[in-house]
Order: sequence, then structure tokens, then C-alpha cells
Amino acid sequence: MIEQNPIASIILPIRALEPNQREIERLERLMVTIPSSYEIVVVDDGSSHAVGRYLWSRLSDWKNYRQALQLRRIRTGHRRFSLARARNHGAKYAKAPVVIFHDVDFIGAASVYERIFKYIREVDLVNRPENFFCIPVAFLNEMGTQDFMTSLNREQEAWCFRTRKSWPFDCINFLVQGSSCMVLNRRDLLDMGGHDQGFSGHGAEDFELLHRLSTRFPIATRPPEYSRNMGSGNISEYRGFRAYFALYGEQARRKGCTLVHLWHPKRKEKGYYRHKQNFKKLQKILQSDQLLRGWRRWCQSQKRLTQGKRLQISPEMLWPSGAEETPYVTNPSEQTARNGS
Repeated sequence: MIEQNPIASIILPIRALEPNQREIERLERLMVTIPSSYEIVVVDDGSSHAVGRYLWSRLSDWKNYRQALQLRRIRTGHRRFSLARARNHGAKYAKAPVVIFHDVDFIGAASVYERIFKYIREVDLVNRPENFFCIPVAFLNEMGTQDFMTSLNREQEAWCFRTRKSWPFDCINFLVQGSSCMVLNRRDLLDMGGHDQGFSGHGAEDFELLHRLSTRFPIATRPPEYSRNMGSGNISEYRGFRAYFALYGEQARRKGCTLVHLWHPKRKEKGYYRHKQNFKKLQKILQSDQLLRGWRRWCQSQKRLTQGKRLQISPEMLWPSGAEETPYVTNPSEQTARNGS
């Protein structure tokens, strides 16, 4: 059934050089997996002309089973790829009142997207921007990716991450609850200026936006050393900004709304990963905590931003004090190694 007026738009940024690249293949899979109850906005940020022509040629076929679909092309091939720029562009043209930032490597079974849709309605995100949340993302290893795709091809849900005891620990590297896959009230997002486009390439742009959102709509008392980057991977204690942002994905995980990140070799595009520069910039923002200055389009806005209260979550839900084993870490030795990254 095709939804005529979707309540959520999925923003999908992409950049590719050849039509046969992995990113295009995964985009094709998302088109037939994501239910038609969503609008999809594909943002082509600087792909080659060959890829641009291919995407336009596929548009009519995709629209056979989803009317709510847009393809937006930004002519930025001469510039470094920017997730912040692509996501902002998609949010600007999205037609639904709620937007979801979705990478091309993320995917879930159709049933997971249906639960996400239901949860958006449950928290009334269309009318209550303070109820924004993150969709948890399980980062699969190569074996886990193969297992997941086998189940997906059979139209089966490989795993459900509602309870940690059922996690496929041999198939995942780690699970991120405070992920870049944010679900936001579109009007509120535009009023606050969207992602900070001062973050180029890939890295930390999502944390900066989560910092602004969480300052307006706190979910708990901030942890010790809030500005500290404890490293990617599993979180073993309530410390640093990553642990705080993880709280914004806890309820969604318990509702069965976890997506997966399909494994791929590290990208080799020059300038794609900007972790060192971007995280240095992020740390300055978190340490100064000068929220009123913020992203330039936000501070120039004449409209007073909504300040609202949301359901509070106790960090004890994720990191019980005195527990013999912390339930949020899969392999403590791996976490120790990642903390240095």
C-alpha cells in the first residue's frame, strides 16, 4: 500500500563515481526494502555524471512502487563530500513533518521500519520536537553482513536487539545507540539550522547536532567528563558525550527499532574521513558549551526555539552500578583497545 501523505522522510546522501559501485547497489536494495509509508529523499552530493544519469534513469522504475520519492542533485563534484551539506539539503526539500537521517550502508528488515514508523506516532514527534530520538545501529562484521543479507533475501528479520542477551555477539563489532540515524521534527530542525556545515567530510557532525538538541531537550544529568571522546565502539561506563547520547536511542532499541550497518572495506576517497579535524572542532564546542553562539544559521534565526521537557531516562538502565558485568559491552578487551582511537 502506497502512503499518499507520509509522516516521515528518509534522507539518503550518496556520492559515487561508477554506477556499479557498492553504494549504488545498496541504494537499490533500500528502495525495495523500505516500506512505501516513508518518503525517500536521495541526495546526490557530487557524484559523477555517469552516476547522475543512472540515478535519473532508475527514478521512474522506483516510482512504480513508491510515489513519495525525490532525487536531489547537488553539483559539488569539485568539493569534498559533506554529509552535513547533503543532510541539510535533503531536510530542506523533504515533504514530511519528520525526517530520518539514513546512511546508504544502514538497512533493516521491513518489519523494523514499520516499528520505527509506529514509534514516531507513539511519541507524537510531528507535534512534539522534544521527543526526537536516535535509531540504534549495530555495526556488523563481514560474517554478520553475509548472515544478515541471507535472512533479508528470505524476507526474514535476522536478529532483534531488544534484549542484550539475544545480541549476535559473533556477528557485530559494536552497537551505537546515539547514532547519526536521528529522527527529528523537520520544522524544528530547520529552525535550528540543521547540521553545522563547518564539519566537512565524515565525522563528528552528528555529535555536534546531538549536542545542540540535547542541550535544549535533556534526557538525564550529563555524565562526568561530558566533552571527552571515549572512543568508538561499545560503551563500558557512563562517561563522555557518547554515553550521554546513547540514552536517546535506549527506548527505540527496546521497541525493536535497531538497524544494522553493513560491513565494507574502509573508503579510500581522499578527504572523506575528517575525524582528526572534526573531533578537534567538536571538543572545543563541547568544552566551551557556548550554545548561544552555535551554528551561524541558528544564531541568526529570529524565531525563538522551543524548549521542552521529555521523558527522563536513568543511566542505570544501561550501566547498573555494582553489576558484576556491564550489559552494554560485548568484549571489554576490545573496548580498551578502541578507547585509544
